[in-house]
Amino acid sequence: MTGDIDRLAEEALASAGSRPSPPGRAAATATPQEFSLELLERDESTVRDVLDALERVRVGAFGFCESCGAAVHKERLRLMPHAKNCIACQRKRKGPGER
Repeated sequence: MTGDIDRLAEEALASAGSRPSPPGRAAATATPQEFSLELLERDESTVRDVLDALERVRVGAFGFCESCGAAVHKERLRLMPHAKNCIACQRKRKGPGER
């Protein structure tokens, strides 16, 4: 599955003729290829997170925070089934101003 994402990224780079712009560049000035690459990177990250969650199910660790070991609330898992951390630990991992 991630091979398809890699292939699409290579095609987008080839059609763009250059490397994508640095992160944080305003979306209004991004080329369609850069926008596509950003979406592909986000999708690839989500696929990786889901595969990690499936592995946690396999080994019996699904539903427990990787940081503190506490149970992750069912509502969080309902909204984000691939969540690795409880809300408290996830908030600690994020810096000020991040979402």
